[in-house]
Amino acid sequence: MNYMAAGALHDRAPSCCKRKDGIPMNKKAELFQDYLKEKQIAAFTVDEIQDDALNTVVFRSYIDVGGNQLPTLGMIRILVAPKALRDDNREAVLELMNGYNKKYKSFKYYADDEGNLVMDTCVLFKDGEADGDMIYTMFNVIINHLNESYKDTMKAVWQ
Repeated sequence: MNYMAAGALHDRAPSCCKRKDGIPMNKKAELFQDYLKEKQIAAFTVDEIQDDALNTVVFRSYIDVGGNQLPTLGMIRILVAPKALRDDNREAVLELMNGYNKKYKSFKYYADDEGNLVMDTCVLFKDGEADGDMIYTMFNVIINHLNESYKDTMKAVWQ
């Protein structure tokens, strides 16, 4: 199973570790990067945001669902279907998304202003901490849901 993700970790208080450019990496990013190394998870690329006051580090990848690579944005934002909402499918897609939103409380579906179908979830951390197990578990929940629901979702989009 490919479980891939993207997220931005930032913090106001820099940690002791240095990024490639010599600027301290924030503690949350450092902890998550250590978790990935410990668990031997190599599915992420790391982008360090230059000239960022919060020392933001972005972990990028994708989720593989039904042979499609769904890009993920933010912490945790998944682009389920680009340009999915149209006049001819609007009612069916929004009804399906509303049903998912009623059933699943840990993430929410919505259509953005461009008609893209997006799923968002929030993972909370204590100040200065990043819980790799929590992030990994959340991705497993999302991946299992997407593997179960993706065909129905795309059927509503393509109708």
